[in-house]
Amino acid sequence: MKRSFLILLILLCMIGVFEMSILGNPNNLQKRMVDQINYRINVVNGIVASKNPNDTFNCYIAGETVIYPNIPTFSRNPKLGPGDKVVIEFINGCRETPAILAPEDIREQPETTIIEPEIVMFENQLVYVLTSYTNMTSSTKREGMPILAISDHQVTQVHIVAKKYGNPGNVNVEIYAADINKYPTGPVLSSGSFDGDTLLEVPGWQEIDVSECSFVNGEWYVIVFNVPAAGSYNYFRWYGTFANVYPNAKEIYSYNSGVNWYTGIADFSFKVYGY
Repeated sequence: MKRSFLILLILLCMIGVFEMSILGNPNNLQKRMVDQINYRINVVNGIVASKNPNDTFNCYIAGETVIYPNIPTFSRNPKLGPGDKVVIEFINGCRETPAILAPEDIREQPETTIIEPEIVMFENQLVYVLTSYTNMTSSTKREGMPILAISDHQVTQVHIVAKKYGNPGNVNVEIYAADINKYPTGPVLSSGSFDGDTLLEVPGWQEIDVSECSFVNGEWYVIVFNVPAAGSYNYFRWYGTFANVYPNAKEIYSYNSGVNWYTGIADFSFKVYGY
């Protein structure tokens, strides 16, 4: 009987020690609760106002209108700028020693640099004279110029020499592959537009951004213009030359929205830009 009682007493003591190891003694529990309360009191939100040369930051803290200067950060590689939201801790509960905590999204991020491709001129016909042009006076008229690709490259812009009469409205450009006659064939490869009303009443180069497409070295393509609101007193004029300066190609045109195509006599001005 005494032996059984002794074993039971030992078991109860072991259970008590096990509970204390999990929960901690009352003093430890109280300390942890106090630490959590202090942490919550001493951690506030802030907004970066500016960065200093010594990698500290001037910040608004907890919605206040006063800027706290020269606040350091725990992040070794901070990616912070004006307007960024941050979490600030008052070290040891002192409002005179704030520090910016280091969230995961700004800590140790590698430097990344986006390199934009250099846009340069490729295919071109730069010659134009004031007596060599075509007038886009009808919504069903199409004017185009065949282009021989001089390399494999991407196309992002087309430039032409043009002027306006009246208010021609929107001017559209499309790029197609060329068939054996150097007429448009297949789907539209690229397109763009500009406000013809912004053209001057004297000839000048007009830049047109187009959706990106690929040119393949040695292949023929066609740039084609149309003006949906064109009329006798509101049209756009495309300049070039009647001299044969662009090898193996002449203008093409259609009077019925591209159903039938014909070859003209002009070499229209153009520049193709891309990378």
